[in-house]
Amino acid sequence: MSSAQPIRPRMVGKATFSFALVASQYNQEYVQGLVTHAHQELNELEPGCTATLVWAPGAFEIPLLAKLVAEKKKYNAILALGVVLQGATAHADLIGRAVTDSLQRISLEYSVPVINEVLLLQNEDQARQRCLELELNRGIEAARAAVSSARTVREIVSKL
Repeated sequence: MSSAQPIRPRMVGKATFSFALVASQYNQEYVQGLVTHAHQELNELEPGCTATLVWAPGAFEIPLLAKLVAEKKKYNAILALGVVLQGATAHADLIGRAVTDSLQRISLEYSVPVINEVLLLQNEDQARQRCLELELNRGIEAARAAVSSARTVREIVSKL
């Protein structure tokens, strides 16, 4: 896994975007770090954007809530944020695979970028690095991907 953040999209005009953050309450300390950093980055990249936060009980419930959000057709991108820590069984892998597959289907079905930062991590040290610290922060990464994707989709749709 690369330690570098994705390139920060440059600021452009006064385009107004709406984002939805669908976040898991499970492992909330870490997820709150993702939410906080994503929200800050969205506001820096797209001043005046709206960001609606929807809490899911756990990572497995994120796709259903993301689908309900996508059905509204109000948002330019959806950021799925969660932390699943590996245990002694295959449960975490099954959750991670199901969430990833479901989020991709939602994105394709509704033609809206769904940024998957439901992190499948081995331990709390990895969670701290990716959720609370700045260097590897996946909330920042999610915001950058959401802004870049929303801009690209808007550009493509406007040219068709």
